[in-house]
Amino acid sequence: MYERHKARLVALGYQQGKGRDYFDSFAPTCSQTTIRLVLALTAVPGWHSLDLDAVCAFISSDLAEGEHVYMKAPPGYDIGVGNCLSTNNCIYGLVQAPCQFYLLCREVYGRSGLQHLYTDECVFVRYVSNIKGQPQLTNEDLLIQVNGKFLNMEFVPDKMRVYTSCSHPVAAMILVVFVDNNSIRHNCGELVQEFDKFVKMDRAIACQ
Repeated sequence: MYERHKARLVALGYQQGKGRDYFDSFAPTCSQTTIRLVLALTAVPGWHSLDLDAVCAFISSDLAEGEHVYMKAPPGYDIGVGNCLSTNNCIYGLVQAPCQFYLLCREVYGRSGLQHLYTDECVFVRYVSNIKGQPQLTNEDLLIQVNGKFLNMEFVPDKMRVYTSCSHPVAAMILVVFVDNNSIRHNCGELVQEFDKFVKMDRAIACQ
């Protein structure tokens, strides 16, 4: 005996035509080289891993401006003869759904302080100086001044730390996107908590 019935409305994406029902389509996934590099960070002392799975990811994103998708009503849903449904946001099965979800992630993650890499746009990073009184880090600082210190064994005394859970001079968080999954490598749990709190608040505001 079934306790409940669970179903998902899925579009027949194979019937879509490029330039008519969608414009851009891709499944956001980082390169194999990036995956191996990020996974290797787990072996560095002080670094931790966290994997996240977005719930109902694709239906969180809206269709691109100018795109209109019409579909037949599902069986058992009567809308009258000669009528059809118009989708307001992406649903599973649409060719453009993964692309629109990535664009939503890039927008929200950017507002949370993460920056995507131009060499691999499925990788988002955030670096924050973990020494009190030090200015915020820029990309140039990472290349010239920091010189990899966020990976070495140099520790910051407790009283000098901005983030108490991180003993490194630079608190770092790296997020990798695999279609609708996120893999995080970090040396500061407080950065992850800030990110999680912001994303939840940001989506709550957007849905009002």
